[in-house]
Amino acid sequence: MRKVLVLTVLLLFNIVFLYGINYANNLINDKELMIYFKDKPQKEEEIIEEHVEELTDYEGEDIDTISDKIEKFFDKTDLKGYGLLIADASVKKGVNPYLISGIILESTSCKNECNFLFKNCKNVSGLKGDPGCFGGSYKMYNTVNDSIIDLINKIKKDYDEKGMQDPNKMFKSFGKNSTWAFKVSGYIEKIKRIK
Repeated sequence: MRKVLVLTVLLLFNIVFLYGINYANNLINDKELMIYFKDKPQKEEEIIEEHVEELTDYEGEDIDTISDKIEKFFDKTDLKGYGLLIADASVKKGVNPYLISGIILESTSCKNECNFLFKNCKNVSGLKGDPGCFGGSYKMYNTVNDSIIDLINKIKKDYDEKGMQDPNKMFKSFGKNSTWAFKVSGYIEKIKRIK
């Protein structure tokens, strides 16, 4: 009798647990759930080692200058340490590094506190794909670096090469609204103005 009771309780617990995970995934897919966790970003030295190549510039600014501006803006956020990767990889692809930074800031909410997708799935932009984050449609990445590179490649291929280099031209096909474009544009301008 006691075994039956224990098995019944365990079965009910598992059903409730699985229902909770499914419910959370549906909320994540609908962008209604934001859970916040603390996490350490990858060390800048590791990022630098992965992306050392010839340095170029973007609109007259060298990669070090761009990286410094991004890092100053990312200071005191979980994005600190990714400025060089963003600047270096973006410039080498011919993509606006400030646009990439603005998209990441708006998508992760990291200027305040990073969201669930960033913390748990290392997804910096809300891109969808396989493998799905906790079985959902948003892509899970092994590293934040992989997510940043994926975003840069997507922007280059799907937007930049089609003449959509600013948020106001790209927000509809990026699946966002004009508020998103306004916020991304605001981040771009704030980062560019940093001395």
